[in-house]
Amino acid sequence: MQNLGIHGGRLQKLRELIKKLMALTLILALSAPAHANAAADPYAKYKAVLPDAYYDQLAQCETGGNWQHSTKSYTGGLGINRQTFRTWSNYNSAKGLTPAQQVKVADAIAFKSHINPDGRKVWRVGPWGWGCLKGQKHLQAFICKSSNKLVARWKRNC
Repeated sequence: MQNLGIHGGRLQKLRELIKKLMALTLILALSAPAHANAAADPYAKYKAVLPDAYYDQLAQCETGGNWQHSTKSYTGGLGINRQTFRTWSNYNSAKGLTPAQQVKVADAIAFKSHINPDGRKVWRVGPWGWGCLKGQKHLQAFICKSSNKLVARWKRNC
């Protein structure tokens, strides 16, 4: 092997660096579509009736985004009345429930109804009972623009 001197050693290091960068670029390129698809799905986090952003913004308005919020009258990140929460979920409060579980209860209250353990159906009451919806056009827009058939009957307030 010939002696490449100072410049040859730098050239060799540069080639090794380029190989490492190319390998890293290939890894990132192959993993990018999976990340891009997850980010492109606005329902990925909660798998709910409305997009995730609706529930996040509603929680921010109702409780400052505190999903473990608890007062004598209200429970959970969406600020649901305790009796209402109990009626539509069979839980006394949202304590210990994940945000996704709380969103499932909110969807039952607003859009899907609920079957109690005794077999009685508790009918949905719509989304307009949340105090934050009353003056928040950006939250109302989620309902008014939704194409979900469960939301259609509630668009009359749009």
